Amino acid sequence: MPDLSINIAGLNFRNPVTTASGTFGYGGEFLDFIDLARLGGIFVKAVTGKNREGNAYPRMAETASGMLNSVGLQNKGVDHFCREIYPRITNFNTHIIVNVSGSTIEEYVAVAERINELEKVMAIELNISCPNVKLGGMAFGTVPAMATEVTAEVRKVYKKMLMVKLSPNVTSITELARAVVDGGADVITLINTLLGMAIDAERRKPVLSTITGGLSGPAI
Repeated sequence: MPDLSINIAGLNFRNPVTTASGTFGYGGEFLDFIDLARLGGIFVKAVTGKNREGNAYPRMAETASGMLNSVGLQNKGVDHFCREIYPRITNFNTHIIVNVSGSTIEEYVAVAERINELEKVMAIELNISCPNVKLGGMAFGTVPAMATEVTAEVRKVYKKMLMVKLSPNVTSITELARAVVDGGADVITLINTLLGMAIDAERRKPVLSTITGGLSGPAI
């Protein structure tokens, strides 16, 4: 068989095929469908500091070629992840990367610090598309200075591979890429979902409760 292994920032992957965060749960949900050891890595769904219920329904909508979602980072928080989820996924014979999200820099740092203690987690992926509640909801990943700051603060406590996932919904993604590299990112993930909206023509209202959501799939 051909050698498909790759090395990314010092971490060896058996192949370049990985799952995108939010699309594959925590991995265990797919054990009946695929041998996880065939994958280069699994990006598990987002982990935040505390329990998040997510957005109100409806929060998903099919498109002609893809889907819109506004799930809202639903998860039970980092304590639950470390206590309940992590022990169940440590035996997966592939790299585990945890998506880290937050509403403040302090939350990002606290979650990253907890994940840093988990031996089997080889990297984290910072989702900086989250709204900064201290700045009126502006996403960390839309302003270079904020992107640098949150990356730098996480870099202080996280000692393994630090990936940062960029949003495409900006004027210049190259400026944001430089900003997170300046903050200490080892790897850049391109990209999070694109902003989109679906309209129910009969009701003359948006399909999603949040009006807009993230577009992903072949349509991109």
